[in-house]
Amino acid sequence: MRIEKTKQKDAQLKLPKNTRVPIKTSDDMFTHHCIFLCLGKRGSGKGVLTTNYLRLLKKEGKLDRLIIVSPTAGSNAGLLEQFQVDSDDILDPEDPLVVEILMEKIDNERDQYVEELKKLKDFNEFEKLYLSNMPIQDIDPLLFMEHCDTGGNLLKPTLKYGHRPNIHVLVDDCQSTALFRNKRFHNLCIRHRHLGEMPYDKKDPEMCGAIGCSLYILIQNLKAQGGGSCPRPIRNNATQFAIVGKIKDVKELDDIYTSMAGEVGKEQFYKAYEYSTKEKYNSFIIDLNPKDPKKKFRKNLDEYLIMEEKED
Repeated sequence: MRIEKTKQKDAQLKLPKNTRVPIKTSDDMFTHHCIFLCLGKRGSGKGVLTTNYLRLLKKEGKLDRLIIVSPTAGSNAGLLEQFQVDSDDILDPEDPLVVEILMEKIDNERDQYVEELKKLKDFNEFEKLYLSNMPIQDIDPLLFMEHCDTGGNLLKPTLKYGHRPNIHVLVDDCQSTALFRNKRFHNLCIRHRHLGEMPYDKKDPEMCGAIGCSLYILIQNLKAQGGGSCPRPIRNNATQFAIVGKIKDVKELDDIYTSMAGEVGKEQFYKAYEYSTKEKYNSFIIDLNPKDPKKKFRKNLDEYLIMEEKED
């Protein structure tokens, strides 16, 4: 191969300014927003793995609202109580408007957050006047009514969550429902990070990016004959892939290796898989967007499997 560079220096690629507002989590948590795809047979422990990760997020203060799309969530009282899921946040995957409802909920969170930021900005401007040398009679009395109590004490507004909303969506028992055949859901999986777009203001760092959401999608089959396969937009956009329990179909495991873990040798991949799933309810997790490139593979959530890179 012969390489020849152009003489035009301006032709070099320049990355645009990143306007995303990152969700900071501890080193051992996934990079968010994410699409966590969890594969396992019935009773394998998919829900156990996923809810334990959600529990860790909640402990870090990074789970403000959990929305569940599932035909069976209403029967899981423990899940609903643990994450304080409102009944309105349990959505039916057969509802033809389920995607629109989900997007509206995220937009509503965005709108409320923007309004809270505006009130906080107005308060800060009033506080400067209040603490300045300006005579009180020269300050609009309506501002006192809005930002002070009857005793004249400042009433600083607060954010509902104390920060930008962190929204998470659990999709369970939906593989054979209308949701998985809904192209609007496929599109949502592609642009989940960009939902609830903020009104951009270059002077305000909070007024950029989007609220977005993280998705946790639990499935029993990656590919299935006669329908019921996991749609390609979900597979291709997954940032983490978990295998819970044993997979009996060797070809399915080969497909996972080819599409999800091609950076290591096949022998290493199978060895890691066997080690991670030898006990009941255990899982093998492939992190496709790891914070540390060396920590791409895990057994469950607490054990990294450091493997050598694939040889050419």
